[in-house]
Amino acid sequence: MNRARLQAVLRVRSLQERGARGELARRSQEHRRAAEAEERTWQLLQQLAPSPDSPVGDLQALQAVRSAGTLAAVRQHGETDEARERTVVARDEWTVAARRVEALDRLGERLLEAEEAEEERKQILEVDDLVLARRGRTASGTVETAP
Repeated sequence: MNRARLQAVLRVRSLQERGARGELARRSQEHRRAAEAEERTWQLLQQLAPSPDSPVGDLQALQAVRSAGTLAAVRQHGETDEARERTVVARDEWTVAARRVEALDRLGERLLEAEEAEEERKQILEVDDLVLARRGRTASGTVETAP
């Protein structure tokens, strides 16, 4: 893979990773809000306690409200679980995207090292050629011939 192509792919993968990170943050916040709403629902439900001097009708109404509240809390718990699952999926997607970017970064580093090694090799060959070219000449400027 050439350097320009690698840079283009790395740029795209970095954008994908950034998008996945944003989605993870959004899903985490959604899960946090769902858990807080569930906690509030349960707290409100706990506050509905009958008083000892309440008439029977009030107790029946209170029981109906508690039943409805329990259903709401159970439904909210389901939403919290779904939000948690979406967060797990988003985290997995971000992990994959981050690993791709990391792998491309390492590939870029290896390509750079290979280019630097190739450049160093060329410089060494150039110096060797210069030394060999000078060695083939005498001090008077004539070319030595092999015996």
